[in-house]
Amino acid sequence: MSSLLYQLRTILKHALRSLAFLPVPMIASAILLGVILFNLEVNTNWSQSLESEIPSLVVGSQTTARAVLSVLIGGLITLTVFTFTQMMSLFNQVASIYSPRLLPRFTSDRSLQLVMGTYLSVIILSVMVLLSIRSDEGTYVPNISVLACIILGIVCLVLFVYFVTNISDKIQVTNIINYLGDRCEQLLENEKNKENFSHLPPPETLAQWTPIAAPINGFVGTVNFTQLSELAKATDTRFFLCLPRGKYITRGLPIILSEKDLAAEQREAVLDAVAPVTVRFDDWYLPQIKLLTEIAVKAMSPGINDPGTALDALDRLTSCLHQVMLLPVNNHYKSPDGSDVWKATFSFGEILNACLQAIRNYAREDVLVCRKLFILLFQLKALAADSPNHLRIINREIQAVLADVNQTVSNPIDRKVLAEDLYRHRRNLTPALAKTS
Repeated sequence: MSSLLYQLRTILKHALRSLAFLPVPMIASAILLGVILFNLEVNTNWSQSLESEIPSLVVGSQTTARAVLSVLIGGLITLTVFTFTQMMSLFNQVASIYSPRLLPRFTSDRSLQLVMGTYLSVIILSVMVLLSIRSDEGTYVPNISVLACIILGIVCLVLFVYFVTNISDKIQVTNIINYLGDRCEQLLENEKNKENFSHLPPPETLAQWTPIAAPINGFVGTVNFTQLSELAKATDTRFFLCLPRGKYITRGLPIILSEKDLAAEQREAVLDAVAPVTVRFDDWYLPQIKLLTEIAVKAMSPGINDPGTALDALDRLTSCLHQVMLLPVNNHYKSPDGSDVWKATFSFGEILNACLQAIRNYAREDVLVCRKLFILLFQLKALAADSPNHLRIINREIQAVLADVNQTVSNPIDRKVLAEDLYRHRRNLTPALAKTS
């Protein structure tokens, strides 16, 4: 049962990333609605009642009904093609400027899928209603169906205005940065609240454990730790997941270690719980941090040269890295009915170094961004005053930024400004460190 739920969650993740997640069921609903309306028109007198009670809402002749539906279908097809052609072109431009990994976020946007699904559904429904009007049936006009299509056509025009306004806001880089920062902090909070995880050093005999190779090339995704822990108890062994989440692994390399050698069927059960995926999912905190870093790096590239965007990204990175610093190193899992499972994790030092190393390579000559990097690091240092290990990591990054500044900034006025900043940061930091000593 646990394995089935895990597979269903994986399928759902693939579906949620697809542009067709909402349009496909909406199109199916439109076809069903068309069949229902046709049966209502044929088997009831609702259409005649509508014509007699509210004649201003009905179309008087088949010719007029066909003309209205034809105009509606042609207009919606034109609107659909124009809207989504322009939107995809705009999305590609934004993704090329800031990060290509933003494009899946745009295409999986629910407002985009809702508008596309509504347009296509109304087109299909209108075609079905148009086909139901036959000239050999006298003056028969499906008044309810035609009226429904007209109302839905007006709804499509309203959705067009909503869509343009909504997407225009979402592609603004400030809103993208804020969205990524908020999502990262939310995912970090979820990471802190995971049950049955704790910190426990791996056994010293880990090098002697039996490796289990990855069956395919792919990324380490969401591991079913509950199933893995229960398998460990059932087979009287313990496991160690060799790679942290999101890492790429080549087929044939060890993905997990077992304390005891397992039979072929048991190995298959283990791989079912940890099998790598071919698509890298972004439903955890590290991809959000990487995207913020990429936006800052792209903003400082010679072709764009947008320090303001880099400064905004660094502001949100500061709060995200602070939450990473507070994240407990939960490298051990044990379910109530299972045995021990360890996993490799990314440390705060690795994440901080990966972020700042990429930014320093592009921003080392920009004084404003270097000043912001010092602000980021000294703020983290003040927040990490009670952790000697974190202080050591942050001091190492401060020295790296300082070395780049000494090598690339030659203007004496700029060097003086940076020196004054460093002096002020260290002076303001002294009381915070003194309180914890």
